[in-house]
Order: sequence, then C-alpha cells, then structure tokens
Amino acid sequence: MQKDLLKKLGIKIGHYTDSQNITGLTCFISEKGAHIGIDIRGSNTGSLNTPAFEPKAAGKLVYGVVLTGGSTYGLESAFGIMNYLEENGIGNKTRAGLVPEITGAVIYDIAVGSSKVRPTVKNGYDTANKSSYDDFSQGSIGVGTGATTGKWGLGKPLKGGFGIGVVNLPNDIIVAAFVVTNAIGDTINPKTGKFYSETGNQNLNNYDFQNQNLSEYTGLMKLQKHNTTLAVIATNVALYKTQLMKVAELTHDGMARSIFPIHTNMDGDIVFALSSQSGEFKAVKDIPEISLIDIIGTASADALSIAIKNSILNAKGIEGFPSYSESYR
Repeated sequence: MQKDLLKKLGIKIGHYTDSQNITGLTCFISEKGAHIGIDIRGSNTGSLNTPAFEPKAAGKLVYGVVLTGGSTYGLESAFGIMNYLEENGIGNKTRAGLVPEITGAVIYDIAVGSSKVRPTVKNGYDTANKSSYDDFSQGSIGVGTGATTGKWGLGKPLKGGFGIGVVNLPNDIIVAAFVVTNAIGDTINPKTGKFYSETGNQNLNNYDFQNQNLSEYTGLMKLQKHNTTLAVIATNVALYKTQLMKVAELTHDGMARSIFPIHTNMDGDIVFALSSQSGEFKAVKDIPEISLIDIIGTASADALSIAIKNSILNAKGIEGFPSYSESYR
C-alpha cells in the first residue's frame, strides 16, 4: 500500500475494535469536507442521514462517514464523531454555530458477540480522535471485527472482515475501496474453493438448490443471522454529488462479482463514494466527463472486488465462522 495514499485521497481512517464482544466501528474523516454520492441496493439497511445527500437535497459536503457494528444501536457512535469534529472546528458554518455533516450505516453483528455491547458515543469520539493517514489495517479490525459471511440457507460460514483495494489509473488517478464484508452470501464458490471475483460462475447450481426444502428458508437464509456489506470509495479526482452517485452505482458491480447471493431482502448493502477536498482533488481536463465517470466507476468496482477478497484473506476466525486459512488451506 503506497505510503501517501490516504493523504492523496484526503481521508483519515480510524478503527475501534472490541475483540472480546466481537464488534467495532470504522470512521472516515475529511477535514475540509468531501463531496459524496450514495447508492443503496440492499433492502434491509440501517443508515444515518443518507437523505441529506440525495440529488434534490441541499447537502453537499460530508465530514465524517461511520461504518459501525451493533446494528442500529451502533449509530450512537456517530454522535461521538460529530462531537470530535465540532471540537476541532470541522464542519459547516451556520448562523448558530458549526454543524459537521456526517453519514454512515450499520452491520448486524450482535448475533456473533454480545448483543448488549455496541459501539458508543465515547467509542466514536475516541476513534475519530485517533484517525490518521497511516492506518492500512485489514481483517478483523474496526467494523470488520464481527463481520461474517455464508449465512444463507445453503452457504458455507466464513469469517468476513474489513478490506482495502486500490486501482491506479493513467493521469495519476487513484481509486480506492474500503469495505466491510458481512454478507448473507458466500465470497467463495463451494464447488471449486475459488473466489467468485476470480472465477465468476455465480449461480444456484453450485449449491444443489434443487434438492432443498424451500419452506425451511425465509429470504434464502436461516433466520438467526443478518447481514450487510458496506463500502466507501475514494478518489483523488474532483467529482461532485451526481457524478459520485453514478460512481457508487457502478461500484456495486464489484459486490455482484464477488458475493453470491447479493442485494437480497436481508442485506443492507450501501456504497458511499467520496471526493475529498482535503486531498489532491484534482481536475482531469483531457478526458470527457462522461468517460471519466465511467472509468472511475468501473475502476471502483475492480477496487471493491480486491477489497472484498482482502477482507476475507486477512480475517481471523471466530466460533462458528472459521477464517479462510482454516477452511480452504
């Protein structure tokens, strides 16, 4: 991972990890604000303030994005991040004072750890306070601590986690993906033991679906465990809300190539695409806008596929969800 990557992107990352209770959170801080586009594909989301950045909404800049465990309870941690931003003079200046606009989403991890211990306001504040341009940790860290995969009726349980993927393009364009893989689906083809992102072949024939009693399943899954894959995309190119919304939309192709099944009624999949004014935020004038957005969006899908694979390869197993090395080596 190139040393100055996060500085070029203008994004600080912080993690809070509770290995005992198997939960955590990850935050992304843009001190000068980042333009943002959001695309939601899952039908079971738990999110914060996403309508503020819809096309007709007035919200333009976001200063913090939180990905947290603890299901909806974990959104409490976002207010600790807001407190940190306010104390440090980061946010939108309004008539009555500073308002740091933030957004984020949750994963459901309370079934694997303690259902009563979730990220708190203090955890959010401390995480933002220690965020930096130097943390490239992956696996069972931050929001990835309680992430799991393979939870649908025919899936193979496997530990998920937090992963990073980077694609470098001509004109010194950088596209990076940061993901927590906590999917209902599998990332690995059970017939071949290979990552779907490498070999494709996402279909139900891999699972002998014909011989299953479908009445045993709801939403293609067993009821006791829930899901959600969340991704943050960042680029050093100056892009704005509607452009970033298209980038976020295209990025979901990376999930579709890497996870099967994906975007179900029991997933809450979201992509947040950022262009931070704290980074290089550079204009690319020799590529038509329509092509530039397609190039960055397609690269984002590639970066996300890499990040999802890295999230699995670097995760440490927990009870009921072995690591990749325990399952496939």
